[in-house]
Amino acid sequence: MKKFLFVCAILFIANLGCKKNNIGGGGLCACSPITEPELKLVIKSSTGADLLNDKIEGAYSKDEIKVFQKSADGTETPVNFSIRPPFSYGEEKFNFSSLFVGLNFLRNSKDTKILLKLGDSKPYELSFALNEGMYDINKLLIDDKEAESDNGTVSKYLRIFYLTE
Repeated sequence: MKKFLFVCAILFIANLGCKKNNIGGGGLCACSPITEPELKLVIKSSTGADLLNDKIEGAYSKDEIKVFQKSADGTETPVNFSIRPPFSYGEEKFNFSSLFVGLNFLRNSKDTKILLKLGDSKPYELSFALNEGMYDINKLLIDDKEAESDNGTVSKYLRIFYLTE
């Protein structure tokens, strides 16, 4: 009987100590998923070619792309990114590679801008409007112009933006 009461007490304490991520606020615990705002950006040519696909002539390799923040004194801080290949959700296919940038560092920052440099071109300034919970991007501005977002079937799962060169 003592073992049973001990196990019940442990379960009760664990239940009280675990706060879910989006239920009643509170912090994360081991049973809450980690979510952060993420930028998913497709870079395509004016003809619609995928400029992140290394099999296409004129595409950018990962080494030719630079994502960074610039402080007031001109110091550049690199931002980690990756290039995600085309993917599918079940029968729904997305045929473009996309630049993937985790933006968790922006949640506690007053500056919600990063710079994107492709090859030798002038850097693009990317500004974000995050949703109320700060878990997703509502709007992306590229050089103060609103970026096109994907409205296809994949948009049910992900918010993907487009940069056309």
